[in-house]
Amino acid sequence: MKGDFYLKTYVWAFDLSLSNTGICIFNLDGSIEKICSIATKDKDSHGKRLKDIADYIIELRVDYPAEKIIIERAFSRFNISTAVIYRCHGLINYLFWDIEQIYYPPKTIKATLLDGRATKKQLQSNIIEHYPSIKFENEDSSDAFAVGITYFIKMGIISWNKEA
Repeated sequence: MKGDFYLKTYVWAFDLSLSNTGICIFNLDGSIEKICSIATKDKDSHGKRLKDIADYIIELRVDYPAEKIIIERAFSRFNISTAVIYRCHGLINYLFWDIEQIYYPPKTIKATLLDGRATKKQLQSNIIEHYPSIKFENEDSSDAFAVGITYFIKMGIISWNKEA
């Protein structure tokens, strides 16, 4: 209809980390639109690093309005590193306060794509078998891709052969 305005929206998937956050932005049909990561400097304060992540995401959000956010749920390993990861989660929760956010545990992501005990390398290899043209710059990007693809599989938008 004349005068209708349609704003294209995207599904964002995150592998959150203060050192290198992986981001994949998907079209609503499950096809990939953008793969990137945000590296921060170890020497910078936590506050500066969080600001760098926020600045990058705020800029990216202008071109890729989010409809849904998919995040790998944090797990506790060491008190200090766990606390830092939760700061990243809080940042994303804040930046996307107005968007539905879905969390998946790491084991669910692994079991959906391959096996609940799969390693990061095994998951990345399996993803590349399904999407041979995709190039990941690091494990954080492939982990974010795995998080996003898990959503599309669980929603029945794409099918996945674990044996591919």
